[in-house]
Formats: sequence, structure tokens, C-alpha cells
Amino acid sequence: MKIIYFFMALLFINCKQSNSNFGKGNDQTKILKEDLATNERNNWLFFKTVSLSPNSYLCDDYNYNSLKFDIDNDSVFINNKYTDDVYTSSIKSEDYFKYKYLYETYKKILKQEFNIDIPKIIKTIRNKRVYDKNSELDKYFQDAFFIDNYVFFEKEGCIMCFKKVEENKVILESCIDEINFLLPYNKTHVIENITYKILKCRPIGIEKFLCGNETIRYILLPKINNVNLILIPMDCGDSPYRFYLLAIKNNKVISNLYVEGELFEPETMGNVERTNFSIDENGIIHVTTKVFIDNKIQSHNIKEFKINEDGTLN
Repeated sequence: MKIIYFFMALLFINCKQSNSNFGKGNDQTKILKEDLATNERNNWLFFKTVSLSPNSYLCDDYNYNSLKFDIDNDSVFINNKYTDDVYTSSIKSEDYFKYKYLYETYKKILKQEFNIDIPKIIKTIRNKRVYDKNSELDKYFQDAFFIDNYVFFEKEGCIMCFKKVEENKVILESCIDEINFLLPYNKTHVIENITYKILKCRPIGIEKFLCGNETIRYILLPKINNVNLILIPMDCGDSPYRFYLLAIKNNKVISNLYVEGELFEPETMGNVERTNFSIDENGIIHVTTKVFIDNKIQSHNIKEFKINEDGTLN
């Protein structure tokens, strides 16, 4: 009988050690994956969002335009940090979508908005921790599919598209002219006398500011905190005098700000809102807005903005 108890105790100890080693193995795997994240792993950057049905879904990319992620085998890194694992597979594209009408809708949108044809077979991923509130990936998407250098997923009726950062991408600094500016900067731009520069590359997010043009016209501004600043004319529509300041870093538009122009209704020429800006010697942007009614000033407002190293404004 004592022998039986001895073997049972020995078995219990071995099982406990085995479970302990198993737990250590999981911890070691997690540590290894976290160590992988020490290198730059922001290989997929936000590109564009499109509504599946503009009459039904209003799309906002606020939570996605700063999201950066990478996928290494079955591991996902969000903003350069290991977060989750995914299942990967290749399936028929028609089988990926739950309904045929949804498949046809995607075919139409991807062709119109991205000039992409859906292939017969697509690569897909699915979060292993779907519906897990502790999953960082689940906050953004559960399933996604890849076509060429794009990844697509749907969130609340909106197609989110991310684009792969090409290994041999054009460095932004090489496609924006370099001029040494001395601060402060204080100019009013007379639209009749401006000679615009043409941007030689297309930063992610610039599409919103094309104003119907294929080329990107810009006025070069001082570079602050290693962030490129340019002035883009938004002269389409009823406001021919309107400029936006864009903060660009790592080939992506990080921030934008309306800084100069005149807004008015054609039938009320005496009522106008005039905005201009300056940049002081400390790199602070000052935006001044004056409202005139019957050619008399009614309000005078000044706001200040600081350019952070990541391109954001505050």
C-alpha cells in the first residue's frame, strides 16, 4: 500500500513540474515575440476608408488613421508591440463573403476606389481571440483579407484599407524640396501671384486634399521637429482662396489645419470670415480669424498650435 502511495505522489509531482514547464514555455514564447517587436514593425499603414452604402453608413477614420500594424507568420504587432495571434488561410473569394450581394458590392467598390480586381483566391486572417475584450486586435478587426499590397476589413459598414509600406519606398524628404527657412514665418499668399511646387510622391492620406487634381500643388513651409509642413490650396468649390497646412511624417499626412483664406456667401459680400497664420521663432503656429459683417469687424480670434515630433498638433 505504501508503494502505491509513493507512486501516486511521484506522479503528482511530475505532473506539477510538467504544467510548470508548460507555463514557462508559454511565457518564453510571449517574451520572444515581444522581443521581435523591438525592431520597427509598422509595415501596414492606413490608406483609405470607403462606405459600403453611403446612404446607410457614415465612415470616420479617426480611430484608424494613426493605426500601424504588422503580421509575422501568425503574430500581430500593433504600433510596434506584439498583441495577438491569428489564423491564416487561403480561400475562394466568393466563400469569404457571407452573402453574394456583399461579394458583388466589394467587387464594385474595390474596382472603383482602388482599381483592384478581386482574385479567385484570397489570403485571409482571423483573430484567434475573437470577442475577447483583452484582445488589442479585436478592437480594430476580427477578419481581414489581402490583395496585392493592400489589406481590407469591414468595421460597422465601412471598408478600411491599409497599404503595405514598400521596402524600397521613396523617402518623403527626397520628394519635398528642402529649403532652409529662418523663423519666424509670416506671409499672406496672393493667389494670383503664387507659383506652386509639385509634390513628387503621394503621401498616405493626401487624397482628401487633391481638390479634383491629379498632381499635388503645394507651398513649402519651415520644417519643425523633423516634420514636413506644406501649404495645400483647396481652391475647388465656392472658395477659391483657401489653404490647409499639412503635417507630413513617414510618408503620411498626420495632421491638417485650415490656416488661410476667405469664406463668404456670394449674396452677402459684406459678410466675410478671413483667416491667416504665422509661425513664431519657437515653431508655434498662430491662426487668426476675423469675422466681418457689413464690412465691420465683429470678432477676432487667435488660436495657437504646437507641432509635436510625431506630427500631431496640440
